[in-house]
Amino acid sequence: MLKPKKKITQKEIQRDPFLESVDTAQAHFEHNKSLYAQIGIGILVVIVGITVLTNKNRDHTSKGTAALSKALVALDQKDLTNAKFQLETVLDDFSGTEPAVESEFFLGKIFYDEGDFDQATEHLNSFNDQGENKMLLAATARMLADIKIKNGNVPDAIKIIRKAINKTSLVNQKNSLILNEADLLISIGSIEDARQNILKVLTSENLPTSQKQDAEELLGRIAS
Repeated sequence: MLKPKKKITQKEIQRDPFLESVDTAQAHFEHNKSLYAQIGIGILVVIVGITVLTNKNRDHTSKGTAALSKALVALDQKDLTNAKFQLETVLDDFSGTEPAVESEFFLGKIFYDEGDFDQATEHLNSFNDQGENKMLLAATARMLADIKIKNGNVPDAIKIIRKAINKTSLVNQKNSLILNEADLLISIGSIEDARQNILKVLTSENLPTSQKQDAEELLGRIAS
């Protein structure tokens, strides 16, 4: 025999925990809706601000790239005074951008070529610490190492080259730097270490002819 269904009274409905929680939440929202509106507006302002700032930074970097290009044209034309002035302008006006960082390299190279090794070291070290252009990192390391050699400090020159070897991911650049290190190791009498470097390069796949010749020449110096 079926039991009669229990009738739910209005009082029990009013005391339903779920309904009470919904009512409580709704009441809380109604009471604090102005606060939530302010929070929502605040989030929107932040999003808009980030978007505007990103676009502004992108535009700033584009202008820096254009200014760097003009400086490099002057450098290519051997107008060193103008090139130096424009590179320093990029460094000052577009600080924090990649064009400004790369201007450090080109300023460093100009001073290096002029024999002003203190200024060259300052700019090249700045690029070496911040730069991401892998094509310029190897050249930076060679100039910094050469300055150390000119000052009679071959061990520090070797450290600079080794740091660049570990930093670069470009195989040709890495092999070229390994041969540079081998050359320096030969100069201080570390023949076996130099030999290992040379053989490491000679066993590389798809080794360019020029690097193979350089490696064989260094190997010949050890054998003689």
